[in-house]
Amino acid sequence: MPHTQSRYQQDLGFTDGRVFLGPGDVVASNSTGAANNPVVVRNSAGDWSLTRTAAGAETVSIAANITNALIRRTGFGEDLQEQFGGTGIPGSAQPQVYRPDVIPSMNTAQQLQPRTALKVKGLKLLSIDAIFRVTVVNLTTHTLRVDQTIFVNNVAPAVTAILAPTGLNTVVQANPYVQNLGLAAAQQIYRTLLDQEVWIEATAVMANTGKLDFYGFDCLVEYNLN
Repeated sequence: MPHTQSRYQQDLGFTDGRVFLGPGDVVASNSTGAANNPVVVRNSAGDWSLTRTAAGAETVSIAANITNALIRRTGFGEDLQEQFGGTGIPGSAQPQVYRPDVIPSMNTAQQLQPRTALKVKGLKLLSIDAIFRVTVVNLTTHTLRVDQTIFVNNVAPAVTAILAPTGLNTVVQANPYVQNLGLAAAQQIYRTLLDQEVWIEATAVMANTGKLDFYGFDCLVEYNLN
């Protein structure tokens, strides 16, 4: 090893990250006006929710920007004293495995041609547990979606669906639902672009006197910050 200043940079991400976005981490709206937005309620010790009891037909949306909760990174190059080339070697060539006996050997190109692509860093959203309770009257409809928004100066926000609106439970029950929704494999990617955000949004169409208690989005993420 050369005696030079350098940084240890791991290639592989950890797949066990959890980020809980609760009542204090979200924004909410009501189709009938801001005065009727859900409010934070203390139901009992340790039981706090964002709650709305409908006064008619209402559409309530609750959303969280997960990029507010976690640091993002845009990637980092190999910290090498010498550079032999190798532009065709990907940024993270090794598979995500945990048993040394199943890690494949490096191919010749990897041994002779250090990678020049950036090491992938930051966070990758994998799935979401939506936690909520429906009481008194069934919801008319209930969906969750995930969208990526990218900003460029003096250009309209570029919004891309990461998860299309997907159905959540609507039926009354005494205790909260914990419903898991996973992203498609093609959308389980590191979000590394500048001026980028990722919104998780649940929308409930409520009937008169129906009650919705929102507890949170518990997000499973892969992360590589080192």
